Amino acid sequence: MDAEHPDSDAEEAEEDTAEAMAEFYADEQESSAAKSQVHTTFQTLQLSRPVLKGLAQLGYVKPSPIQSASIPIALLGKDIVAGAQTGSGKTAAYMIPIIERLLYKPSKVPSTRVIVLTPTRELAIQVCDVGKKLSQFINNLNFGLAVGGLNLRQQELQLKSRPDIVIATPGRLIDHIRNSPSFSIDNLEVLVIDEADRMLDEGFQAELTEILSLIPKYKRQTLLFSATMNTKIQDLIQLSLQKPVRIMIDPPKTAASKLIQEFIRIRKRDHLKPALLFQLLKTIDPKQQNRIVVFVSRKEMAHKLRIIIGLLGMKVSELHGSLTQEQRLKSVSDFKNLVVPVLICTDLASRGLDIPKIEIVINYDMPKTHEVYLHRVGRTARAGRDGVSISFVGESTQDRSIVKAAIKSIAEGNSGKAISRNVDWNKVESINKIIESKKEIIEEVLDEEKQAKEILQAEMELTKASNIIKHGKEIQARPKRTWFESERDKKKHQTEVMQHLTKHGKKVNSKKRKALEVKKEDSGRSYKKTKVDRTNNQKNPKRNASKKGKKRK
Repeated sequence: MDAEHPDSDAEEAEEDTAEAMAEFYADEQESSAAKSQVHTTFQTLQLSRPVLKGLAQLGYVKPSPIQSASIPIALLGKDIVAGAQTGSGKTAAYMIPIIERLLYKPSKVPSTRVIVLTPTRELAIQVCDVGKKLSQFINNLNFGLAVGGLNLRQQELQLKSRPDIVIATPGRLIDHIRNSPSFSIDNLEVLVIDEADRMLDEGFQAELTEILSLIPKYKRQTLLFSATMNTKIQDLIQLSLQKPVRIMIDPPKTAASKLIQEFIRIRKRDHLKPALLFQLLKTIDPKQQNRIVVFVSRKEMAHKLRIIIGLLGMKVSELHGSLTQEQRLKSVSDFKNLVVPVLICTDLASRGLDIPKIEIVINYDMPKTHEVYLHRVGRTARAGRDGVSISFVGESTQDRSIVKAAIKSIAEGNSGKAISRNVDWNKVESINKIIESKKEIIEEVLDEEKQAKEILQAEMELTKASNIIKHGKEIQARPKRTWFESERDKKKHQTEVMQHLTKHGKKVNSKKRKALEVKKEDSGRSYKKTKVDRTNNQKNPKRNASKKGKKRK
């Protein structure tokens, strides 16, 4: 008898998995039919008049591919797995059918019927803004926000009114579910998971699992949007959806047809980049009211450039992870309203932000891949408008390969053009001398900011201590806030992460640290008892004691 080849078992297992996944999803014909739908106007989508008026007010004329494919399926009440990039119009793709559903079947009693989960506060605020604008001609449709970084008590009061649609970040939503007695998800009909891949990348796997366990999937419609589809996403899909329709919109492989891509070779002049940036910004006519986004790789550089350019007499905003929530919102608002025409930001902070009419994108630091490059420059020259991207190209193989890929995609797509921008390096040198002369002032500003931050922190601690003394009895009378993971469990995970770092002698950023913490999830989690659990234990001390006795045995 011939021995069976060892690879055959693996192949069989793969085939079984593929078959199981095929059975899990809706019929492939349904997905293909959804993708093939082309709607030239929103009227052909059979939308209600108030929604069409809202779309017209926003300046939406033609549905994007993701909107054409998703809206009809979502209106049927089916679950959807959609692959779409930022800027593809996915917010409207799920918000339009949600508003239509609530308009068609109004609730007699105020209740939260829709929850939209986003990975960041900024994206949540943006989604809420889009939803309000789309529904501005509809009476009695309310929105609520449940995100970190904003006042908790104010959010509790807002949720107490039971808004129809709540846009939330995972952690803060769980906090309100567990600790806000007036907030309930019992009547939830629709759950949207926006940018699911980013949520998992940032360590929200445990939070998502907890949320999904609280809302049985047979009771709700679920719409999941993700830019990528990896193993983690597939696991989340199986956990959260039932017979979903797959709608995968391929990201653009080329830049927009009216985009002019300019490249500046830095060679060995990295130290002149701040001066070069200022020189470029100076040449742009302020009367044209251009919005300019400058991408940098590090938040420290974003902040330093803001100080340097400010000292040279030009107003710019910054957007990165070190800012407070209020500062981030102000930066975005000032930029949108052209109070400040230049926004210096990191990729992470800018992801998910959809700012219309950006005329110029500057890559101060080149991205790591051509895909990220396309994503950056894709923020300009949208909807048939003109746009310009300017990239500072170093001598690294990575930078040069991105330039080659950009030129190749232009040649293949027969759209847009790439040019090498001429620079007067003598002028740049002169500006650099001015920057060098202000070096001490720049350091002083950074030191003053650091001291101001420390003073603010001390004042906050003092205010906290004062409140404890003044309102001690009232604070103690409040029920303690609970969380689905105990403090002991968290500390254990942190210790394991630190041991891993020490063992391998590596430095790991916060994103990777979160990912490592998530990996420990499978070893078992301890769930912190709620007030109800503690009350039940007090009522049944014998039962509790018998359980402890069994554990000892």
